[in-house]
Amino acid sequence: MENIKPGIAPAVVRHTVIDISRLYHWLDIASEYLIYLAIIFGPWAFGTTQTWSIKVMNWVGYCLGLLFLLKLFIRISGAYLPGRWSGLFSYSRRKATSFAKYFDIALGVLTILILGYCFISAYNARAVYRPEFWRLDYRDAIMWMPHSYDAQSSWFMFWMYLGLAGLFWGVKDWLNTIPQGEDGIAKEIADGLNQKSVLPPTRLRKLFYVLAINGALLAVEGIIQRVTGTNKLLWLVEPTIHKNAESQFGPYAYRSNASQYFNLLWPCVLGLWWACVSSVKHQRRLSGIYTGKTFNILLPCVLLMAICPIVSTSRGGAVVMWALSIFSIIVLLMARWRIWWGAKAFAMLIIAGSIFAGLMLGWEELAPRLEMLEQGYKEREFMFETGRRMAEDNPVFGTGPGTFNNLFQFYRRFPNEYWPAQLHNDWLETLITFGYVGTGLILLAFCVVILKWFFTGGIYGDKSFVMLIWAALVGCFIHARFDFPFQIHSILALFLILCAILSCLTRKAEV
Repeated sequence: MENIKPGIAPAVVRHTVIDISRLYHWLDIASEYLIYLAIIFGPWAFGTTQTWSIKVMNWVGYCLGLLFLLKLFIRISGAYLPGRWSGLFSYSRRKATSFAKYFDIALGVLTILILGYCFISAYNARAVYRPEFWRLDYRDAIMWMPHSYDAQSSWFMFWMYLGLAGLFWGVKDWLNTIPQGEDGIAKEIADGLNQKSVLPPTRLRKLFYVLAINGALLAVEGIIQRVTGTNKLLWLVEPTIHKNAESQFGPYAYRSNASQYFNLLWPCVLGLWWACVSSVKHQRRLSGIYTGKTFNILLPCVLLMAICPIVSTSRGGAVVMWALSIFSIIVLLMARWRIWWGAKAFAMLIIAGSIFAGLMLGWEELAPRLEMLEQGYKEREFMFETGRRMAEDNPVFGTGPGTFNNLFQFYRRFPNEYWPAQLHNDWLETLITFGYVGTGLILLAFCVVILKWFFTGGIYGDKSFVMLIWAALVGCFIHARFDFPFQIHSILALFLILCAILSCLTRKAEV
């Protein structure tokens, strides 16, 4: 099996290779369109904040997970071996070692552990919440194992996280497969072609085109909705909370969630644009070959999306957007800082234009809100104190995934204390519901994703591109300190898609 080239099956199954390769091809196509469906449906379905939309996304994730397992079985059985970016060394005659498989194994184990943690918490529930009586009915549980104080909510979260795991692995597996049209480029990279002169793979670019165009359409819809002053989301539905138009933006009933989505996306799109520009210019310097610039469509999308956190009048969104803008400019200036000043100036002009346009459209309403920033934080700090007492009571395993909403009432200091559905502090809420053990597993999985780029094996990722993805993820973490992006399915799904992309990238394709 060691000498088998990708795409060629062993002799004993060669009579079926055509059918198996065709089957694999159709499984890959199905995965691609399900990924696009998840990207488009998530934010447009009112941010996927309702039970029906979450269940739709769950089934999309289940299907992606099943397709991933089928493709994995085909590869493991040896019936068909497509080219894999994480295994470029197999194209080369030189002996090389890829670390990609070890990171994949680590991520696979951590995925199973996190899902297993949620399953055990729900199955080994310590209590069942009775909403009609506002009380907990306690039952026997193994206390030295993860356990939940709200079985129904934890089961719901388990099925949701299972779907998100399918989405993560479906995206990762699809990106990591080399289409037949790129076999030649992959072989040239393995044989020593300068990786910096090669455009990012077609699948990675297509994925970002869908993300960028969908994000730009969301931005246009949100801006028009804000200008017209309607309080109906997508001009269709009036939300049960945040009924005034100023609190909404686009399909999101809460303007901060909308700004969190855009702040998570626009730096990454800018990063891919720069990776494409860098590779094209490097290619022209080496060979004089001119390559098309269809990727320039990404810049207008960046402009539209970067405007929205300011226009939405979200205080946290505007602050994080300004911080990301400064960091993006620094990254572009430092990227091969002696050359390509025209492209850098154009990108910085786009960023500056986004800030200016956002201020022109939203500063009148945003400025008074910024003056109340400290007051708003003090009000939330009162909730955080109650949350810390919840975490102190259940430090190891937490109260169980998804239990915060129903359990907060039992920790209120007086009957009329505000009872939030989310704590507006995802770091603390995760610690409350997952405890130190579950939170540690989640953070460890994230660290594996971040560290993957530093090791061999995978798709070559330009340093500036990767740094801008890191910045977007850090920006989401900052949002999570004062808000609840990870409690919104569409934002969490986008976060995991970006993590799946990062888990496929490397600073060096082969040893």
